[in-house]
Amino acid sequence: MKITDYISKQEMQRICQELGIRNWSQLTDARVTMEEARIIQQALGGEAEQISCLEFQKGLEIELEHGTQFPDANVTNNHPLLTGMIVLAHLKEILDYYQHLEVAELEGDIMKAFQSGNRDTLFNKYKLLIKARAKLFREETSALD
Repeated sequence: MKITDYISKQEMQRICQELGIRNWSQLTDARVTMEEARIIQQALGGEAEQISCLEFQKGLEIELEHGTQFPDANVTNNHPLLTGMIVLAHLKEILDYYQHLEVAELEGDIMKAFQSGNRDTLFNKYKLLIKARAKLFREETSALD
C-alpha cells in the first residue's frame, strides 16, 4: 500500500519560507541552528517559548527522525512547526525527556555492543552512559531545590 505524504513538499517549503528559515525539505542531516529553533519556538508561542532554546533545538534535531530521515516512517516531511509540536508534546510530559531518551538509547547501544562482542564499543558507550546518567541525576536533583 502506498502511503500518501500528508504534508506536501510544497506546503513544507512555503512554511519554511514564511518562517524565514532554510528549506527543510533539503536537509541532509538533522542539524537545526539555534536561530531556527528560536524562530520555531516563537511561531508556536505559549509554552514552547518557556523552554530553553538549547533544549528545544536538541529536541528538533532528534524529532526530525519523524521526517524524511526514515522514508518508511515519514510523518512530518520535515515540517518545522509539526516537528516543533512533537518536541513540545514530549517536553510537556517531562521537562528532561531528552536526557531520559539519551540514557535509554545508550543502554540499547550497550546491549547491541554486548551481543555483538564489540568490547571497544561497549566500553565507549558505557562511559557515555555514565556521563549521561550523571547529567540526568544533576538535573533531577537541582529540580528539587
